[in-house]
Amino acid sequence: MSTPFPPREPLPGDHTQVPAVFDAFGNQIFPPPAPQATPAHHCAVCRCDHSTGRHSREVSRLTPGAAVALGAGGVLVTGVVLVALLLSVAVVAASVAVAALSLAVVAVVLRSLLNSSQDPRHTRRR
Repeated sequence: MSTPFPPREPLPGDHTQVPAVFDAFGNQIFPPPAPQATPAHHCAVCRCDHSTGRHSREVSRLTPGAAVALGAGGVLVTGVVLVALLLSVAVVAASVAVAALSLAVVAVVLRSLLNSSQDPRHTRRR
């Protein structure tokens, strides 16, 4: 006996069973897993574990000694960067001074050469 309605193609809005796809670490990536709400908790979005009273994501806190060490390290790094900047400025200033001095020496030598070639006492007679 045949059915009066033939089987139809699934429509885009139909909910069908899609096989799960996992990444290399075993996390389900497609379709995304539906959030599961526990009866003791009202929020299905946060994934906290209420059996221990802690969230699954650990929050790290700094001890006072670690905070001081972190601050001292930041001051040390800032100081090193500032000293490096000052040294680079000093090196650039020294190179500009050397270039200006060498240009002045070249100008003096050229001026003396031009003045000596125009002086009639230093010309050769044949």
